[in-house]
Amino acid sequence: MKLYQDKGKTILPRVDSLLLWSRLMILIGILSVMIFGHPSNRDYTVLAALSGILTLQLGLIWYLMKKDTGDIKKTFMTIIVFELIFIPVLVSLTGGYESSFYLFYYLTVTFVAYMMTFPVSMVLVGIMSVSYTLLIVRDLQALSAINAVLRIGFMWFLALTISFVAEYIRRSEKRLLKLFDTLNQRTSELEKSQAFLELIYENTRVLAGILDVDGVIEEVTKIMGDILAYPAGGLLLEGPGHSLIYRGRTIAGQSNFHLKACDPESNALVHLVAGQGDPVIVNDTRKRRDYEKLRESTRTVMLVPMIAHGRTLGVLTAESSKANAFSEKDQRMLLVVARAAGMALENAMLHQKMEEMSITDELTGIYNYRYFSEKLKEEQRRAARYNLPLSLIMLDIDWFKKFNDTYGHEVGNVVLKGITSVVKNCIRDVDVFCRYGGEEFVIILPQTPQSEVAPIGERIRHSIETSTFGGDNIPGLKVTVSVGVTSFPENGKPEEELLSIADQALYRAKGSGKNVVCVI
Repeated sequence: MKLYQDKGKTILPRVDSLLLWSRLMILIGILSVMIFGHPSNRDYTVLAALSGILTLQLGLIWYLMKKDTGDIKKTFMTIIVFELIFIPVLVSLTGGYESSFYLFYYLTVTFVAYMMTFPVSMVLVGIMSVSYTLLIVRDLQALSAINAVLRIGFMWFLALTISFVAEYIRRSEKRLLKLFDTLNQRTSELEKSQAFLELIYENTRVLAGILDVDGVIEEVTKIMGDILAYPAGGLLLEGPGHSLIYRGRTIAGQSNFHLKACDPESNALVHLVAGQGDPVIVNDTRKRRDYEKLRESTRTVMLVPMIAHGRTLGVLTAESSKANAFSEKDQRMLLVVARAAGMALENAMLHQKMEEMSITDELTGIYNYRYFSEKLKEEQRRAARYNLPLSLIMLDIDWFKKFNDTYGHEVGNVVLKGITSVVKNCIRDVDVFCRYGGEEFVIILPQTPQSEVAPIGERIRHSIETSTFGGDNIPGLKVTVSVGVTSFPENGKPEEELLSIADQALYRAKGSGKNVVCVI
């Protein structure tokens, strides 16, 4: 049978010190009887033995309190057993019914009712009631019998009251501690969510500074794969005719940026999310025919639209092989990323349109692709009309993506501007130098035959290879370029194919080990 109330985790006070002081009070009472009560030699010996045992108990309680063991159950049981014998003997030796030491019963009852289970405490109170009744039964008269009943009745009332109050407090305490545990758990979850949101915020904040659509796509894909750690995820953008195209995917930590069409029939759910602008979580995809999974093992999918100023630009998807893997909290997290991605994509698209409307590349200060396209058509018409030679040089910085990943886009921009300055020094004023896109450049050389343009291409390659690029707080860096060269009419192709042939020459140069000039 269970003897003690569970201690466990509690906010109730420890009674060790109270137990010590109550025993000390009993010891003082015994000593006062021994000194001032004039007991007989036999009674004196008994009282001295009892006080000695009580003194040992006091010492043990004090030692346990000092060691802070936190559990004095065995000591308490020893005290109770001792007092079941000690108090009746003390009352008997000090006058029986007339003895005031019956009050010590109440001390014992108080601790028993507080520390022990209700059945055990009632049994012990019953034993004390019977022992006290047997001690005073011979001295009882009509009036004293009423007093004895009151004393014993008060003993039971005290035991029942303390047991009830203690039990009520313990039940309330359990509920309170459970609330505390829940609060601590929620606080911990909130702190983790806050830290996670801050991490997401720091990463999504980077999106605002990316003015390139592909760069935004790469960064969002990185967030989904590395930060949110989805087993699989995708980024779809709106294409021609309101179609949707996968522009970025991450599967098992591997990113893929090859374009992939999103079929409206097999991916009706994606188009529905894009059309309605509301997020969706599908907890079991096994019976769904309106979503084409990125992985065969996918069980749960979450789809969130990317919206900017009321316009849906695309959809983010996240997949898991576990059923019911995503909660509302996960959906809110992805919504944060989707909103930031939507704004960043809109900014990048607007920036791209502004660039297309201008003929000058903002970074390098040279002509941009739009101007190049129009100028090439003009020079092609002139070459065909007057039977003039026309040459084209294309150059591409070797390993530039890896360079950017290593040193950062800011350093990459410094290199782009540096290469622009080097190339300008290698060509004539009449030549048209343009940034073709990214790390590619193209030069239109009017009225220049192949015999003259090939050395120019080699001069450009050599000058870049031997140059050092850097600036304030940026160490000198080296890069190389691959160069493709072609000329009309020497290449034997129509002037309209000049750009395509130059691109083929550049492709061969890169395939030949890079940092070379290839002429077609």
